[in-house]
Amino acid sequence: MSENEKGANAMSANAPKAGNEGVYHLQLKPGDVPGYVILPGAPERTALIARHWEDVCQVASCREFRTVSGAYKGTRLAATSTGIGGPSSEICIHELNVLGVHTCIRVGTTGSITPRFDLGDLIIPVACVRRDGTSVSYVGPEFPAFADTRVVMALIQACENLGFRYGLGLACTVGSFYAGQGRPLGEGGYWPSFAENIIPDLQQARVTNIEMETAAQYVVGYLHGMRMGAVLSVIANRPLDRWGDQGGEEKACLTACEAMKILEKQDMARGWNDI
Repeated sequence: MSENEKGANAMSANAPKAGNEGVYHLQLKPGDVPGYVILPGAPERTALIARHWEDVCQVASCREFRTVSGAYKGTRLAATSTGIGGPSSEICIHELNVLGVHTCIRVGTTGSITPRFDLGDLIIPVACVRRDGTSVSYVGPEFPAFADTRVVMALIQACENLGFRYGLGLACTVGSFYAGQGRPLGEGGYWPSFAENIIPDLQQARVTNIEMETAAQYVVGYLHGMRMGAVLSVIANRPLDRWGDQGGEEKACLTACEAMKILEKQDMARGWNDI
């Protein structure tokens, strides 16, 4: 094959395409997903979300990114898993934006570091401390990570409608599950002095919880012109050293669906069919 033929067959390194001509990682094409997409971290959580839908269809699955579509109470939705951490979240949000997605709600889990929240409670992060390591690739550390007010209000209304215990929070998003969250790495192993004070220092700053994706999603989504929000189920109580779901994951999934229905209804009333 000549160099000219190789060049003709090559795709752009700046905007590679999947084999089906969709976006590269998600392998989705225009029209595959609506403007409202729920973002679980775990691929298997897409099925948990879709349990509340009708006309469910798995649209694509590649690496950590699994996408299902369907309808919740007449509102067309999709759910795309983001995997763990900021880097894979950035890929997911960017490619969804290319496809015209305008509203996303993260459904995830978190560790509470305050007595206000215990296992099974829901936290709606209004803003985040940015230690995710991804958002700084887009904008300086002084830039805030914050949720869209309309999405926060819809999540609050959804929790009220469903009767779930919830509260607003200030999250800290980190790029580590172990040392970066103050979890010891093992007896006699590596243990930097600063790790001992991660949780106490955050508590002094009245941070409510610690997790690994939300700040990156808020910043990247906002800079893409998207409405972003999150609802997190508490599966870890760090002060009491307790771990367990207590039904919170199921509640968070249903809350996100209900909030998207509320948002679509509001958007239609305002004539915002194409946000």
